[in-house]
Amino acid sequence: MHLLCTLVAITSVDVASQHLEVRLDPATHRVHGITRIDTAEPGSLRFALHPGARVLAITVDDHPVEYDGDGEIDGLESGDRVFIEWMGTHEEDVASGERIGQIHNFSVRAHVGEDGVFLSDGSNWYPQPLDARGFPQLRPMTIDIEPIDEWVFVASGDPVEPAPGRTWKTPRAVDGMAVVGNRHEVFERTVDAGDGVVDIAVHLSAAQADKADWYLDASEQYLKLYTPLLGSYPYRRFTVVENFFSSGFAFPGFTVLGPRVIGMAPRSLKPGYLDHELVHAWWGNGVYVDPEDGNWCEALTSFCTNYGRRALEDGPEAARSYRRGVLNKVSLDPGLDDAPLGTFGWRTGVNGASRFVGYEKGAFVIMMLQDVLDGDSPPGDFSESRVWTMLHELARSHMGQRIGWNEIQAAAEAVHPDRGRGWLDPFFDRWVRRHTVPMTTPELQADPPQSLEVERSADGAWVEIDPDCRYYRLLPRSQTSPTISATLGGGVTVSVDEHAPAGGDLTAWMAQTTPGDNRLLVGGAAIATAADRIARSKDPIAIESGSFTVDGRTWDGIEQSVLHTVHDPQQPGRYITVFHSNGPSGWNRLRLIWYYGKDTTVVWDGDQTVLRRVHEPDCRFMIESDD
Repeated sequence: MHLLCTLVAITSVDVASQHLEVRLDPATHRVHGITRIDTAEPGSLRFALHPGARVLAITVDDHPVEYDGDGEIDGLESGDRVFIEWMGTHEEDVASGERIGQIHNFSVRAHVGEDGVFLSDGSNWYPQPLDARGFPQLRPMTIDIEPIDEWVFVASGDPVEPAPGRTWKTPRAVDGMAVVGNRHEVFERTVDAGDGVVDIAVHLSAAQADKADWYLDASEQYLKLYTPLLGSYPYRRFTVVENFFSSGFAFPGFTVLGPRVIGMAPRSLKPGYLDHELVHAWWGNGVYVDPEDGNWCEALTSFCTNYGRRALEDGPEAARSYRRGVLNKVSLDPGLDDAPLGTFGWRTGVNGASRFVGYEKGAFVIMMLQDVLDGDSPPGDFSESRVWTMLHELARSHMGQRIGWNEIQAAAEAVHPDRGRGWLDPFFDRWVRRHTVPMTTPELQADPPQSLEVERSADGAWVEIDPDCRYYRLLPRSQTSPTISATLGGGVTVSVDEHAPAGGDLTAWMAQTTPGDNRLLVGGAAIATAADRIARSKDPIAIESGSFTVDGRTWDGIEQSVLHTVHDPQQPGRYITVFHSNGPSGWNRLRLIWYYGKDTTVVWDGDQTVLRRVHEPDCRFMIESDD
């Protein structure tokens, strides 16, 4: 996890290597350390240090150096060894960064406490050497952590024998060192991952220890799935660490997952969770992002996991469903696509694209690139697509280097060397460098080298654009799948049955909604006010005493409840969402309904989700006759 910053251009010597010796004191929130930095050339060393830390002493080849606090050590010779002793106090308000419904707490960067240790590699918690651009230098690193009774730590890189719980060494140059730890139980296994063995470790609190096998099994599965496609796993060990706050952060050789996500296993092992963090070992923590050309690694990682694992394991229909979901999401809220993909993750001070663009649109763009690379003869098996050839070679040739979108384009072009350099310029200009958001119309066309599937009726009465959802675009409102995110996102009027057992603890989040013409109806009496309108929709729901019927099926269990959204037939472009429970226990689901923003219908039986479906309306454009 990296903090991208911008500084004025500086002169700074190249660092050959860096070693850290660290003592952590959770009771006082302190870090005390000494770092040895070996220089590779004469000149000045520039470094950054967290505001909560201070330099205690500096020596160069055992000679004390005066230091004025400017983050610079002058007059160094090639081969000098610089020793910096420092101390930092790191205590953050972890609770303030927690958000209902979100699994990432991005506010915590450097914290040492009895609740846990989290020192991000981008937080400058130790003296961080900077390059001429002001970014952290790439250099090999080692760290030695003084043990604490009952605590287990993990750091960037590979554990070093004979002290695997104390010392770590990076197998290649990195731009930072991360450390996490807590009072954890450790579970391990060794797996054969293609062309080598990989150790898997899971660090869990005693309360979550029963989840260990889920994460060991899943990690083994993912390693065996992705190493044939991307190449050797870039580290000797992959460690899953239960964090003490909401997180899903990947670091070189390990990932931290929040306690709520850990506890959700196996539900938390669907595509885009643990697999996403593991694949960051290739994209972001193996091949590094050049901070001056945007963060491409989330696009590639999301393509491989959030989208790719569905395609690899569940087949074409699951892959299409994901693509359709991305188009539906941005069509319901076009403001999500706010800037070119190539600007996602730009350095601080530059307006870059949103997370939707960096992750979901980014994955879609790589999927479209896959179609271009496969051309007129796509393989029957997704694992045989030429896009994996590109990604495998990209990882092999750039491991340990910073790259940008230009290198990704070059790797893609190399899949078809006969076409010459630059043949993908139009594609990368359109989808990476420019802000391209086409609207679906009967006249929509794709620019070469892309193509666009169009289906037409024999009598010319209708036309359907891109039925397999392989071209990024906005859908007309009439073609969107109705979801609660559509209802809430467009402004909503909330009506709650006054006799329903829906107390303030269940409905508090509704007070944060923006008023508007969409409708959220909670409980039988509220739903009855729009029953006729709902019945005229394309995907109606009928509520009766003790039951509900939707999509041709009746649910009459006393613990069953439902969330359902329809297009408002009376107001085109508007949506109606209903929540109903057959009995008192189902009302507990009301506090979570906003979480199901991709679903048209959700049915619960008690606390168990028993149905999630998406209604896809007819996406044909009717062509008016000239007669």
